[in-house]
Parts: sequence; C-alpha cells; structure tokens
Amino acid sequence: MATATKKNQARQAVRRAAAGSKSAAIEFLVFEDNGGDHYWAILDSGGESLARSVPFATYEAAAHAAHVVRDGAGSAQFQVRHAADTPVDLVARREAAIARDDSDAESWLDEAGT
Repeated sequence: MATATKKNQARQAVRRAAAGSKSAAIEFLVFEDNGGDHYWAILDSGGESLARSVPFATYEAAAHAAHVVRDGAGSAQFQVRHAADTPVDLVARREAAIARDDSDAESWLDEAGT
C-alpha cells in the first residue's frame, strides 16, 4: 500500500502545482552575459529567477529554446522524485577529495601520458 500512498501524494502535488500555476505570473527573459553567451531565464512576478538555461551561442538560439520550453510546459508531466534514504556524507566527500589532491596537474599528466 505504500506505493498507492506515494502515487496519491504525487497526484495531489500535481493538482496543487496546476492550481498554483494558474494564478502565478511568470516571464521569460533572454539575455547576453558579459562573456558573450546567451541565456533564457524564467522570472516570477517579483522579478526573481526561477530557472536559467544553459548557455547558447546566439540570442536567436536562446530565444528559440525559451519558446520550446514555454510551449511544452503545459503538456509536461510532473514527477515527484524522492531522495535516497541515506543522506549524502559531505564531510567524507570533502576529506576524500583532500586526500586525493589532484592539484599537481603536471605529475598527473605525466603519469597519464596525455
């Protein structure tokens, strides 16, 4: 029965999202950054960024992608994904990265032969 409960919770989340999205005003903004890359962003009614695209080479490509996202959003399926039961141990990851110490790029390249 746990699966039925999760499906019901997912349906309720979809309904809440659909109900909330009817009253939420959003705006697509296409812009160029200082490096010359172009992006689209979705802004809420207060001007806060909700999402930002990957970089595009041209304004036209970014605008086209924004239109694709806007046009497809209404038919997109909403899926709830749950995080793994075990939390990520960030301290252990950081300690492993420090122990590995890949900062000596020259010797790393010599050992790899490339």
